[in-house]
Amino acid sequence: MAKSKVNNVGELLTQSLGEDVEVLEEETAVLTAPGEHYGSVMLALNVKIKRKKSGLKGDLHLVAKLIPANEMLRLAFDIPVTFKKEVFAYKHTIPELVALQKEHRVPEEQFIDNLLPKCFGARVSVDENKNIVDEDAVLIFENLKLQGFITEDRLKGFDLSATRVILQDLARYHAVPIALKLLKPQAFKEKVLPATVSNKGLEQLPPEVGTTFHNAIMEGAREMPELQPYLAQIQKIVDDGAANPFVNRSNPNEPWGTMCHADFWVSNTMIQKDQTGRTVKNKIVDLQLLRYWSCCCDLVFFLFTSVINTILDEHFDDFLRLYHETFLKTLADFRLDLAPFSWENFLEELNEVAPTELYHVLIMLKPICTEKGKVTNSSEEFQDSDWSRKDLLGPNHRRKLKDTVLSIQKRGWL
Repeated sequence: MAKSKVNNVGELLTQSLGEDVEVLEEETAVLTAPGEHYGSVMLALNVKIKRKKSGLKGDLHLVAKLIPANEMLRLAFDIPVTFKKEVFAYKHTIPELVALQKEHRVPEEQFIDNLLPKCFGARVSVDENKNIVDEDAVLIFENLKLQGFITEDRLKGFDLSATRVILQDLARYHAVPIALKLLKPQAFKEKVLPATVSNKGLEQLPPEVGTTFHNAIMEGAREMPELQPYLAQIQKIVDDGAANPFVNRSNPNEPWGTMCHADFWVSNTMIQKDQTGRTVKNKIVDLQLLRYWSCCCDLVFFLFTSVINTILDEHFDDFLRLYHETFLKTLADFRLDLAPFSWENFLEELNEVAPTELYHVLIMLKPICTEKGKVTNSSEEFQDSDWSRKDLLGPNHRRKLKDTVLSIQKRGWL
């Protein structure tokens, strides 16, 4: 059964609110829906607190992120490694990056922590001397939904306004760690790299599940008449991806190596819209798969998994320019030499990295395009068939696969 309570909430909250806080009441409710967010259990956590000195009371509307209840999911997401990485990122990495921005007098509204939900506390265990993820591992965040943030429909993808906002945030998110790497390499080694250590991937799944993910690409491609001319190229991507897992990619070309999200798609960022439906803000979530990769890995993965394909095709060059311009503006805050990050060098890096990211893109279209309502088991009742059943994919997967392959082909990356 999924855990529905967070132990020692008051102790967690002291990390952000200080020792003066006392928890009076707490209430939780499970947020994780069947077929969504397999990598964690999410709880709505409402807490009534009091300040011991002043006696002032208040309410906090939070979200608690816990490890999956199901052992198979813990294995699939390499929870002993990935949950620890996310806790480290919020407790050490992000504060170090903000400190660098403060040192260089970057305006507060541009701090990298503004791109993320506020973290009120994080731990791998209630035992402070223990560095092993256990049942009490948890991260506590502000409840973004109560601020009007939503998760976009994964079967739809992002429109033009959302894509522009997200790309600018992604560029800032990538550029600040690069600044730390160049200015304070030892701090980067101690405060960023531990959050990006290697974790295992699909190879840990039962063979029948991993094979289903793998085979979904060619099975879908063969059904689409528009993709018949490209079946040989797609098969080569599939074969190379199986032989050389993207999670084991080699060290990035410098100076482009940074703190990559490594799983940056629709469900791992939340957007806020104005009354006209235009996206005005964005929050990057789920840092558990962080890796030290080229920034172009995240960029390619996001564009081809998460943007409406007609929008992507029409504005592709503009999107690249917007990302690169924001990237340079962010680096300029630190008075770095921008010549190594020129537009020409950026395009060279993009064209070298993009083909290595295509298998990651295509294989992730399976969970992204799983038909809604097909998975009814809760996360703690997860069965292998919830990922391997043939009926999980339908017209949405075929359409997205077709459009994505054709978009990739236009770039010359097939």
